[in-house]
Amino acid sequence: MKSYLQLLIILISLLVLALIFLIPGDLKTSVINKIQIDTIGHIIGFFGLTFLLVGLLKLPLTNTVICLFFYSGLTELSQYYLGFRSGEFFDFIADIIGVSVFAIFYWVFTVYGKPPRLKN
Repeated sequence: MKSYLQLLIILISLLVLALIFLIPGDLKTSVINKIQIDTIGHIIGFFGLTFLLVGLLKLPLTNTVICLFFYSGLTELSQYYLGFRSGEFFDFIADIIGVSVFAIFYWVFTVYGKPPRLKN
């Protein structure tokens, strides 16, 4: 089972790397130009929020991730309709990235971070 999981992680990593190299340069440039300090703040903030909910409050990871995806979408949508705030799609993507990065780290740590059991 573990070998299939390792193979899956390697295949997904190779797919992501291939997509990064196959994306046209103009699209890469426009995405990089959209990244601001605010975007980094969204990533760090939602990473921390996920850590608080899953790591400290011990909420289930799957439920927390799904709820935070909806929460990030609703906050950006509500900001779009407020007069003094602007909801941006890239902020929503940054929120999703922050939650997803924590979920991946947590999942990898729980699967591979456990010490091997000693056989008696």
